[in-house]
Amino acid sequence: MSLTSLKTDATPVELNGRRLKCLMCSAESFHRRRSHVDTAMVTTMNPEWADRQVQCLVCDGCGFIHWFWVG
Repeated sequence: MSLTSLKTDATPVELNGRRLKCLMCSAESFHRRRSHVDTAMVTTMNPEWADRQVQCLVCDGCGFIHWFWVG
């Protein structure tokens, strides 16, 4: 998947008052995505009870995905 297929504008992200930099290439612009974390427990038990959402920030420079738990 190319980064141009994300169809969103990459923007700077601030977390706890600090600008996020990519851990791989130090770029400062990211595409935002939400996702779900699938685990063995989720598939064997009630999925709604164990559903975990994450915020994915995809680096505009190299495509590295930074994952954050959504509270």
